[in-house]
Amino acid sequence: MIIRKKFVSNTSRLRFVGRVLFGYLLVCGSLRGAEARDLEYGGREISVYVKPGEPTQIQFPGVISGGFKKKQSSLNLDRKGTDLVIFGQDTLTEGGEAIIVRLDNGKSYSIRVQRASPEYPRDDMVRIEDSLTSGVSSGNDDNDQPAHEEKKFDYAPPNQVSGLMREMVLNAEFGKTGITGYRISEIHRGETVLSDGTIMAKIDRIFIGPNLWGYVVDAENVLQTSQKIDAGSFRIDGTLAISAKDWELAAQPLTTEQQVANKHRTKLYIITRAKR
Repeated sequence: MIIRKKFVSNTSRLRFVGRVLFGYLLVCGSLRGAEARDLEYGGREISVYVKPGEPTQIQFPGVISGGFKKKQSSLNLDRKGTDLVIFGQDTLTEGGEAIIVRLDNGKSYSIRVQRASPEYPRDDMVRIEDSLTSGVSSGNDDNDQPAHEEKKFDYAPPNQVSGLMREMVLNAEFGKTGITGYRISEIHRGETVLSDGTIMAKIDRIFIGPNLWGYVVDAENVLQTSQKIDAGSFRIDGTLAISAKDWELAAQPLTTEQQVANKHRTKLYIITRAKR
């Protein structure tokens, strides 16, 4: 009887210790999952990982005033103060979706929201740090400038090629309306500019300025195989720059999922000298 009592007692202790260790592991795992990921913004796009149906919070170094996302977005956004809460939908593709968040101090942040994976687990919270914004001028050095003045140098103006290219992307992909100094023409909307049996390309809109013209073109792969776009096929007189949302197009979709992904289509951006 004594031996049996000892056995029971030892077994109970082992079970108790096991429960304590299991609880400890759960708590530690929960704490690790709840930790925020701190990211230093260096002027380049940063990635945030979400799981459809679950919230991810992004904390910015200033109050959010607005921003841009795709017209047909797979993201639901809720902002309050310095925080942006993101809910991803099941339609979020593997390549993710880009958003631009603008603060009331004029700074903009480019974020790519991507699906979480075993390699890149879901972010519960992301804190974005920006030393250029958070730094405070002492006022003793004539070369020091308040952080809010730096916004003047963040991006080229629309009368320069790179500035116009950025504004065209914001208009076509993120819902911005209009470009300062440019008139939007849709007279040639839907007009075919290329149809060679592999690519079908049509004009979406034209931005007409005093020195530069910008063409937004919708291109579609009509083949059953993927292909890369040849930029040379879209050069016209006076072309200064060509860019594309995607340079490689998927084959014509065969499934509903491929149709929703829309990877067989892209937008092209062509900037030329103004037509006289």
